[in-house]
Amino acid sequence: MSARFISREYVPSGFEILIEIPGLEMGKAWNLWWNVTLSDDPETWDDEVKSINKMQDRLSILSEDQRLIRAQMAEFCRYHPLFPQSIDILCEEIGTGHFSRPVKIGCEGRSLLDSLGYHDSRSLNNQLQEVLKNYSLTLQKWLSQARPEKSIESRVFGFLGQQTDVKVAFIKKLVSALNSGNPLLPAIKQLCAEECRKTQGESIFDTPVFPFICFSKCDQSSLEEPQCHCCYAMLLDAALICAGTSADESSIYELHVFVWENTLAYAAAINSWLKGSPPQDFPWPETNRYITGDIFTEITQRVNSALGKKDEAKEWLAACLLKTVKSNQRWHKRTELIDHYPQSTSWLGEMSATS
Repeated sequence: MSARFISREYVPSGFEILIEIPGLEMGKAWNLWWNVTLSDDPETWDDEVKSINKMQDRLSILSEDQRLIRAQMAEFCRYHPLFPQSIDILCEEIGTGHFSRPVKIGCEGRSLLDSLGYHDSRSLNNQLQEVLKNYSLTLQKWLSQARPEKSIESRVFGFLGQQTDVKVAFIKKLVSALNSGNPLLPAIKQLCAEECRKTQGESIFDTPVFPFICFSKCDQSSLEEPQCHCCYAMLLDAALICAGTSADESSIYELHVFVWENTLAYAAAINSWLKGSPPQDFPWPETNRYITGDIFTEITQRVNSALGKKDEAKEWLAACLLKTVKSNQRWHKRTELIDHYPQSTSWLGEMSATS
C-alpha cells in the first residue's frame, strides 16, 4: 500500500487523514463529506453533517474496517453502474463491521481508497469485466422472460419493458457483442448509438443528460482505460432505454427517474432501520415506474437484515449512509422525488434537533 491511516486521535470528525509512505512523509486530510458538499470548512456544513460528526465524537474506538467503510462511502455516486447495488454493499459491510468489498462505487471521495492501494488498474479492469458480465447475464434473463430479482435486473427489465420481436433481435445482437471475449468500447458505442438513433434521432447525442452525454464524453483517447467502465454501462443503459422507448416518446430523463425512485426507496429503508419503525409506516407512491410497493418492502427487509442489530458504530455509519444517499446531488441540483417525501429521511432532522 502507498499510504496508511494516521492514528484516529489525530483525525477530526468528518475527515480522514493518510500518511504517504514513500519518500518524505506528508499527511493528507480528506473531507469524507466531499460527496455532499464542496467545502472543507466545517462551519459551512449543515446541521445534519455536524450532528453525525458529534455521533462520531462519542465513539470510543473506530476499527480500521469501519474507517475503510466510511472511506468507501465517500466514493458513492448515484450514477455509477453499481447503483443501487452499491448501497446494498455498504449495508452489508456496516452490518458485519468488515470492509469486504473494496470495489469502486463512484468517482467521489478524493480517491482515498486509491491512495490506500485498493483500486488499481487490475482491480478496476476486473470490475469492468464483472459489470459487462452482469449486463450480459441480465439481458439473457430478460430474453428468457424470467422474473427480475437483483438490482441490475430491475434496472435492465425496467428500461426494456415488454418483449417485442424488434427488441429481442437487438438484445440478442447486444449479448453477442458482450460475450465476444473482450468487447471494445468503439463497437459497443456504435451498436448502442444505432439503437438510440432509431427512436430518438441525432439530437439525442448532443444532450448533456446522463446516460446520453456519454456518447460525446466516451472519446477515443480513453478506450483502453479501465476507468471507462462507467462509459460502457452508460452506453448500454442508453441503448436499453431507447430500445424500450417508442419513436414518439422522450427517453431523456429515464435514468434519472430510475435513480430518483431507488434513492427514495433506500433512504426510506435506512431511515426505517434507524428509527426502528416498520416499512409500512412509509406511504410508498404506487405511481412509480420502477419501484413498486412490493419491491420497496423487499428493499426495506434486505436493508434491515443486512444492517442487523444496532450498536453505536453501526448507527453512526448508517447515519452517514442516509446523509450520503439523501444529499449526493451536488452535480445535479434539482427538485426530485425524495424532496417531496421528507419523512423518508426524518431521522436526520430529529437527530439534528436534539443534538
